[in-house]
Amino acid sequence: MVDTALSRTLQLIAEGVREFAGFDLAAVSLVGDGLLHTVAVVGDDEASARLLDLRAPVDLVEQELAPAEIWGALRFLPAGSSGGHLDGHDWVPDMVALDVPDAWDPDDLLCGLLRDDDGLLRGLLSVDLPRNGRRPDAAQRETLQMYVRLAERALVTALERGDLEILVEREHAVAEYRRTIIDVLSHELRGTAAAIANTVEVLRRRTTPDQVTRSALDAVDAGTDRIRSVVDDMAALAKLGRPGATLRVAPTDLGAVARDVIGFHDGAARLREVSVSLEVTGVPVVVGDPEDLDRMVTNLLSNAVKYTDPGGEVRVRVAETAGRDGRPTVVLEVADTGIGIDDADSGRVFEEFFRSRDGAVRRRPGVGLGLAIVERIVTLHDGSVRVASALGEGATFTVELPVADGPAGSAVAEGAVG
Repeated sequence: MVDTALSRTLQLIAEGVREFAGFDLAAVSLVGDGLLHTVAVVGDDEASARLLDLRAPVDLVEQELAPAEIWGALRFLPAGSSGGHLDGHDWVPDMVALDVPDAWDPDDLLCGLLRDDDGLLRGLLSVDLPRNGRRPDAAQRETLQMYVRLAERALVTALERGDLEILVEREHAVAEYRRTIIDVLSHELRGTAAAIANTVEVLRRRTTPDQVTRSALDAVDAGTDRIRSVVDDMAALAKLGRPGATLRVAPTDLGAVARDVIGFHDGAARLREVSVSLEVTGVPVVVGDPEDLDRMVTNLLSNAVKYTDPGGEVRVRVAETAGRDGRPTVVLEVADTGIGIDDADSGRVFEEFFRSRDGAVRRRPGVGLGLAIVERIVTLHDGSVRVASALGEGATFTVELPVADGPAGSAVAEGAVG
């Protein structure tokens, strides 16, 4: 049985492969006791229901892949070459192949072999449903292989650490192990993102690409930015979760922070045709880490924009008010008119790596770290955060933080006014 931390890591890997490799379905399987066990599936809901927890004998998998074409770490088995060894242990998409020579056939099989340092097969990373309906060309194969290699390194690291976690009995030791895993994955992803970005830059400078190539390079750039965003979130999560984490404390005008964040993300909101409004009452000053508070507001705003359909709106309100205990409190409220949150998911949205299985959620990019980071930042600042939502009726996230006391808070307030 795969532990929760490892399952979430594998889910993260599958999310990244699906988002950047050009396929709408990605699955990760692990080898254990002679069986290949599918433990993470991202993409098609029908495929997830069929494949998740599916077990296939490893010897049958090897027999099926024996005649496959070898593309580096990839194995491609055309539909006509299948020996039927995996009948009953697979999923075939209900799709109509394009009428072109390199069309993807529903029975085509493409997977990457995940091996450890000794060459032992530890799992498979499989993909299906190519977005362009075609078998991958040479350039796409190389891109996919890059992510297979990344997944292999990250998966082997997670598996090795996972073996250690079973032996750890004390809760704080387990927590530290999980932070180490995040550190390792962050390092791997950051290095890979830098390599991709450098390669794209070299290609742009040394060649005069045509429109198709420029579009492909732009897509790779967008994917690289997405990887960097995930890495930043993972690094922040690890930092905020360390025992004795300290804050770089300074009086901070949360209204000004919200105004800056909205201004920075205005372009992205306009592209999604989502309007964003801000209401600030007074000068709501809190004492805390300005960088962390900026990340908190950023995560709440970007989350609201992402889950709001074109034509919708996001309303941000910041004000000083009397808290539930009667003490002065700064309230940050981010409300949207988006897809909302199912009652079954509302209690879990602040969990690390949690993503709803709802199809409307899965179709939007994300790895389930943004709100977990928000919750940790709020907790470190002695505040609280809650969500009110109903499916199809939008969501409202409310953060309450203590007001800055004493001369420091007053000085910031006076500076902001004068």
